[in-house]
Amino acid sequence: MDRFAIHMLLCCLEEAMKRDGDVKLAAVSPSARKVLEMTGVVQLFEIYDSETEAVNSFFRPHFERVLYGSGDGGSDELSESAA
Repeated sequence: MDRFAIHMLLCCLEEAMKRDGDVKLAAVSPSARKVLEMTGVVQLFEIYDSETEAVNSFFRPHFERVLYGSGDGGSDELSESAA
């Protein structure tokens, strides 16, 4: 993933947010995830292991994603205690 790809993702996110939408990432390769982490862009996106999880996340209320985790594999205390 190069700077042009990151720029494109940010432009997509900006346009989606203008329309009260969101961009979620699915099945991100380990190398792409590392680039997103190094650039700090990873904080702007919810990242899911599969397309199905990403699509299904659009149907869950936002507060559930915050309380029970976004599927990004992070170690969130609330998501672990809820499991």
